[in-house]
Amino acid sequence: MRTISLPLALAGAVALAVAGCSASSTSGTPSNSTKYQQIERLSRPAIKEAFETFANHDTTNRSVPTNDAELQNSIATFLGSPGSGGVANRSQAISNVIVSILIPDEMKAGLSQTVAGCGTANTPCGAYLGVETGGATGSKFGGRWLNDDTIKTSLGIIFGNTVPALGLAPDDDNESWCLTDDNLSNGEGQFQSYGNTFPYVNAPY
Repeated sequence: MRTISLPLALAGAVALAVAGCSASSTSGTPSNSTKYQQIERLSRPAIKEAFETFANHDTTNRSVPTNDAELQNSIATFLGSPGSGGVANRSQAISNVIVSILIPDEMKAGLSQTVAGCGTANTPCGAYLGVETGGATGSKFGGRWLNDDTIKTSLGIIFGNTVPALGLAPDDDNESWCLTDDNLSNGEGQFQSYGNTFPYVNAPY
């Protein structure tokens, strides 16, 4: 399957141009001397926020997704037992699977996938972590559909039985069920309806 990882343009990274730009520039193409300083990196939602202490965010923000030991260690530590400094108290097998899914921290899309609904507003197409889980979260296209409840998916992986249910690791019976759902997509709330033209989203309401 052909996939594309989008850690920057479509995954929310912000770059600051520190050279080669001027107010008088009329060209949309930066010169060869232009240099950029990465000051933010945000691919999958709530990964840094869930697993990493705020003090470590700047290190992760300035790291590349394929070489980010800080975030990887933070995920592994958070998933461990309280005695080891962890929170979620998951087994080593489940922790290893979660780390393998979330590292590198890139939003992946399988461009060779033909998925019903693509191009149609308000019909699922992309599916958060779809590539990484082989389509278990909705489709193998991956990426992120506007109405994907990414927080619920993440909580189910961290605190629930998502990984054992997929047959990726034995159940450790350490689920924390009260933490597995954000209670927004089971009828508790109402999703937006989106338009067919860019930027697709509507005014806040």
